[in-house]
Amino acid sequence: AAQLAAEGARLALLGRNRDALAKLAGELAAATTHAAIECDLSEANSTDRAIEHAAQTLGGIDVFISAAGAAQGGVFWEIDDAAWRSNLEIKLFGTIRALRAVTPRMALQRSGRIVLVVGNSARQPEPRMLPGAAANAALLAIVRGLAEELGPHGVAINAVNPGPVRSSRWDTLMQAAAAREGCSVAEAETRFLQKTALRRLATAAEIATHVAFLASPAAAHLTGTSLTIDGGSTKSP
Repeated sequence: AAQLAAEGARLALLGRNRDALAKLAGELAAATTHAAIECDLSEANSTDRAIEHAAQTLGGIDVFISAAGAAQGGVFWEIDDAAWRSNLEIKLFGTIRALRAVTPRMALQRSGRIVLVVGNSARQPEPRMLPGAAANAALLAIVRGLAEELGPHGVAINAVNPGPVRSSRWDTLMQAAAAREGCSVAEAETRFLQKTALRRLATAAEIATHVAFLASPAAAHLTGTSLTIDGGSTKSP
């Protein structure tokens, strides 16, 4: 959001946490017109209302970016049906609900760009993060299929697949890895980074730059594709 605000975009921010939305809105560039809209992607009615509110506030929706959901993991045979459903509810089904609300509008106006923030586990799953990997793989399939559906209407859809990003979530994952492997957090991180060509984590700003590119006219002829931003940790071409 900060990257797009800096480039002069008029933003409508959607999220479940009112305080977090207000904080982010306050941090954005003062010259940027924006609305902070509470939205629970686990509920279709809430999602539809939020998209309608955003469209009315902005006078239409030219770009839709989804970065919803972070699935939890665990040992595969210890993850029951309820946990799987919970893990997939926001990341996969929440995104589907949002797309179902926004795509008819873009098709009607015969223009629009959609960017989904997915994750490189879609192509390189970690054994203890399979719910997230499954959601990510499904989202990439949706991106590819919807590109065919939306293209004739002048609408493009793409994805970015970040690898691990320096964040509080990453710190939590490394603490769990250190406990599991019987080593320090620093050593657990070093072991992971040895798997990447660049030997470092991405930053949130780096991911945002690629999202902004896909949302921009510079990416006008890109659709149905994904950019993997993982420092070279994915081994497939």
